[in-house]
Amino acid sequence: MVTIKDVAKKASVSPATVSLVLNRTSHSPPISEATRARVVEAARELDYQPNSFAQALRKNKSSAIAILAFDIIDPYCAHVMRGAEEVINANDYYPMLFDLQNDQQKMQRYITLFEKRRVEGLLILASSLSLDHALLFKQRGKEVPFVVIGREVQDASVPTIVTDNIGGAYTATAHLLDLGHEKIGFILGPSNYVDSQQRWEGGTRALRDRGLAIDEGLTVEETLDGWGPQAGYHSMKELLARGREITAVVAFDDISAFGAIRAITEAGFRVPDDISVVGFDDLPAAAFYNPPLTTIHYSMVDMGRTGAELLLELIRGKDREGMSLKTLAQSRLVVRKTTAPPCPRASA
Repeated sequence: MVTIKDVAKKASVSPATVSLVLNRTSHSPPISEATRARVVEAARELDYQPNSFAQALRKNKSSAIAILAFDIIDPYCAHVMRGAEEVINANDYYPMLFDLQNDQQKMQRYITLFEKRRVEGLLILASSLSLDHALLFKQRGKEVPFVVIGREVQDASVPTIVTDNIGGAYTATAHLLDLGHEKIGFILGPSNYVDSQQRWEGGTRALRDRGLAIDEGLTVEETLDGWGPQAGYHSMKELLARGREITAVVAFDDISAFGAIRAITEAGFRVPDDISVVGFDDLPAAAFYNPPLTTIHYSMVDMGRTGAELLLELIRGKDREGMSLKTLAQSRLVVRKTTAPPCPRASA
């Protein structure tokens, strides 16, 4: 590895002179053009690559942005991180990934670490489990700016990038109503998920707008244990076990929908002939599931990009006055093969 001393030796100058040439600022002492050209040529011939981290330390800047993900194996996190990293790398910052694994103690420990070993900013991909609001409010008074992606925060002064949960769930439910469904079940996420609360609000609003009553017997809430496709699977089995007439289901997300479809087919029903299913997220796998899943699409990658762009603006000292601190990711319905008009069922 070529060092600054190697460049100095080849250019017949001191290492300090090489540093002054390669890290020139408005306060640098004057250096002759002949010396400067000699140093630059020596660095080029030796293919000298400056140590960016060392430069950052000398400037008391890390150029590092910490990304705190609630669970790195979650597809949502993976896509958001992809968008965030694109923007961070393109702006010559360094992304540092930390997996919270839905553990608030880990979040506390990491943020304490960041206060001691400086990072330029925090990008928090948060679930309701990992998002400690009190800790965020405390962090707001620190010098390190942060942006929360994926979860609502009560304090409007906290920069957030969130999904249009209400609008998306309204659209999903309205789609089923337009097809003629009235016996619509809902698989909700855990009650402490703001996303779940908002999607329930959107779904019930669509029912009320059509003059339909809310049937709590067609609603089931996923528990925190076994969150994922198995949660959708067990929730759907519970709905079916109640013996209520049901012709369609709005699942909490695509992963839940995959589990729900398995439970439906195991019970001897067909999707969508007997029961239609709508998901939420439009994961890449949704288009290749069997049958391909009707779902609510929004760009998780774009949410990551937008969050990173907002964080960089805050790092560079942009005045928050006039800035939009809450960005709503717009959603749209993608109709595939898991929804169809209800079929009359033969009487027993």
